[in-house]
Amino acid sequence: MRVSRYKSPYVALAADENVGRPVLPFPSGWFCVGLSRDWKPGALRTCRFFGSDVVVYRTASGMLRVTRPHCPHLGAHLGAGGTVDGEFLVCPLHRFAFGADGACARTPYGAPPRAALELLPAREQYGIVWVWHSVDGSRPTWELPELPEATHPRTVHGKELAGHPQDVMETVIDHRRLVELHGLSSVETLSPPKAVGPFGSVTYRIGRELSRISTVQEVEVKFLGLGGALFLIDLPRLRVAQWLLATPVASGRLQYRAAASVVTDLAPRLPVPVRRVLEKALSFSANRWHVYDARATLPVLHHKAYVPEPKLTATDAPIGAYRRWARQFYPKGAVELEDDPVM
Repeated sequence: MRVSRYKSPYVALAADENVGRPVLPFPSGWFCVGLSRDWKPGALRTCRFFGSDVVVYRTASGMLRVTRPHCPHLGAHLGAGGTVDGEFLVCPLHRFAFGADGACARTPYGAPPRAALELLPAREQYGIVWVWHSVDGSRPTWELPELPEATHPRTVHGKELAGHPQDVMETVIDHRRLVELHGLSSVETLSPPKAVGPFGSVTYRIGRELSRISTVQEVEVKFLGLGGALFLIDLPRLRVAQWLLATPVASGRLQYRAAASVVTDLAPRLPVPVRRVLEKALSFSANRWHVYDARATLPVLHHKAYVPEPKLTATDAPIGAYRRWARQFYPKGAVELEDDPVM
């Protein structure tokens, strides 16, 4: 996966420009650290996650584990020279080995101590690796749903930029942005935003004027907390599944990922390997289109500030509803919003 820091075309914010402005706290929920295919058996890598490192590794049998980075023995960073030996994660300093349950199972010199890694809840769903974060370290309060339509991403593009997951997902609800910022000719809400617990959905019909052609598409969006949104687009003989994924890496900074897959029934008589090559090429094109569209939004996200009591218009009502829904992912009282923000 190619990951790069976002290079803004605008003047960078001064170091003290946002001092005194409200800042959203870290939310709870499931957040992406990469795709399942990034970890083959025996692979290990360090990821930034909510202001600290986590070490993600896969055992020889295929089990994926996520742990805090430091060995409980004497604090060596497991991602800096640590290795996977069969079903064990081995510390680089004294070669203490930890099993898939986190417990220390062996040492090179004597009985292992009563020590264990601090494993984090992790799930592999839809071809994506999700890690649970909660402010108080509590266990997951909800699980990722079954989404048969969410085919495994074939291509992904990532950037690190300033921002917060709530702001990223809010851009999906802010449908007027699509017209004013992206130049779409029309946006019609076919199914207004709905929410059930940590999940939400909305369906749009969007019109786009391209060179010598006009297109109309229906886009269904499904929200999984504040960490991910799945866009489902049905085209003639094509089904596009695009992911928008936002993971905090530090206070005020996040990893923005766009991932996509395309399934097609074009040329059904093609051999399976040829069909896979075709679908991979179509997936790459779909993701590049997503990235092309995002070129207008990312500079705005990179520099915007959170306004806790926005002066919304009647057309912006879904944004107020979205923010009230988002409160559930923070400690009670941590995020304030006036009850009726429409002016």
